[in-house]
Amino acid sequence: MSKVIQSHWWSALFVLFFPLLIMYGYSDFIRSSELNSRLGWLLMVGGLAYLFRYTVLQKLLLGVLFLMVLSGSFDILYAVTFGGVFTSASFEAMAVTDTHESLGFILAYASLENVLLIAFYIVMSYFLLSRILFRAPVYTRQKVWAALGILMFLIAIQQMNQRGRTFDTIPGFTGVAIDYVSNQEAMDTIIANRKTLYQNKDFSAKMISAKPQTYVIVVGEALNRNHMSLYGYDRDTTPNLNRLSSEFIKFDNVVSAFAQTRPSLSVALTEADTVNGLKEAQAISLLGAMKKAGFKTWWISNQQPLRKPTTPMAALADVDHFISHDFHGVATHRYDGYMLPSVKGAIADKALHKVIFVHFMGSHLQYKNRYPVDKALFKGEEGVQAYVKNPSDSELEYINSYDDSVHYTDSVVGEILTELQSIKGIAALSFFADYGEEVFDSKDFKGHGPDGATHNMLEIPFIFWRNEAYKTEFKAVDDLLQSLQHESMMLDDFFHFGLCTAQVQSDLLKSERSACSPNYQAKPRIIYGKDYDKEMQ
Repeated sequence: MSKVIQSHWWSALFVLFFPLLIMYGYSDFIRSSELNSRLGWLLMVGGLAYLFRYTVLQKLLLGVLFLMVLSGSFDILYAVTFGGVFTSASFEAMAVTDTHESLGFILAYASLENVLLIAFYIVMSYFLLSRILFRAPVYTRQKVWAALGILMFLIAIQQMNQRGRTFDTIPGFTGVAIDYVSNQEAMDTIIANRKTLYQNKDFSAKMISAKPQTYVIVVGEALNRNHMSLYGYDRDTTPNLNRLSSEFIKFDNVVSAFAQTRPSLSVALTEADTVNGLKEAQAISLLGAMKKAGFKTWWISNQQPLRKPTTPMAALADVDHFISHDFHGVATHRYDGYMLPSVKGAIADKALHKVIFVHFMGSHLQYKNRYPVDKALFKGEEGVQAYVKNPSDSELEYINSYDDSVHYTDSVVGEILTELQSIKGIAALSFFADYGEEVFDSKDFKGHGPDGATHNMLEIPFIFWRNEAYKTEFKAVDDLLQSLQHESMMLDDFFHFGLCTAQVQSDLLKSERSACSPNYQAKPRIIYGKDYDKEMQ
């Protein structure tokens, strides 16, 4: 028994996997990479230990394991207290909390349960680490383990270099903390550059009407319009939008330029597009142009706070609110509906001219994490339109949870529209998704991405709601919009659509790219080198 306790393998196994065991017991969601990274570290530490014959190297290895103990203690604390794992949003929330608030927070959430678990973990780890006996590789199997340790070390370096992040390679608190610090420094630079661009670039932007105006731009996430009853899906996934459909214009031939968030919004929300070759860092954002025109701007988001290109855009807003700052735990508990108080507050703000950007988590994987459990609605396969006649139980579970996420998005958008209906001045709302999602619709696949992109990953909803005051003030624009609702469009032109529908005069506005201009010209929709209309539709 003493030989087992003195084995460095047993010590490394306990240090790395006891926190994971607690995380599995208390957390609603754990990244799949978490188990893989801990297995990799076990093999790396266990193998390299055979090569550490000298005292200084042995101390180095023990130091690494001690740091893992500290990291694991934070993982245990977070899992027991909040039922989650650390994310960049967790660190961002801590970063915006002052010392006094942090102390009060710790005292409020300290419990006998988490204190005892952490104390047991630390004491047991110290007991095991203090009794390790290092041995040179004598047997063939020990030499194999040593070689495997070297290999895992090289793989870890390669993965961190290739991925540009550490949380998939270094487990738990430590990996996320390193990523947060490095990303925060990089993000600070990008934000500074975007502010400099806004201040120094010579461009004009001026609103035509001086009347009170409120514009809301809702950015959905991973929303395939073919799963919306508004667009003909058999299941009633969008009852609120169906009910209000007579009040808005439904564009039914719009596709995203990319099946990924960053490239899609880089061209949808800036003057850059798939044709002009303008780089994201050199392109004025729609928010920036509206701000220059005299609108008070908001950015309200349920996305992670350190994400390109949206965070730099949000930094220009007069008011920015990432609701992740208000939460601890994981995104499974942070539903889009939690943004509603902030959105309603912005709509009620006394500013005469307002533009409110709202960024959803929407229907991003895992779908079942995007809506409260009591909001689940769809079961079985009635109304399902899948790539096979009888999808498997697993496939049905994903399809049903995806449809539930769509239904929940509909309820949140419906509440925002209801709030806008009470406005006396000019009011309008644009709603689109950054890309669609394949959910076993045309092939055995769920998700999105550039490799093997399907039409479902690109076909997005796009609606434009406006009140009577808007129709009266901008009658010519409204008439034109109604005539173009079946026109071929691509989301990378939304920058021009946004300026045109708000009737902002700007030298950045290209009328041929705006679907509310009589000069609009539909362009070939080339996506990932393919013609959507000829090869993908």
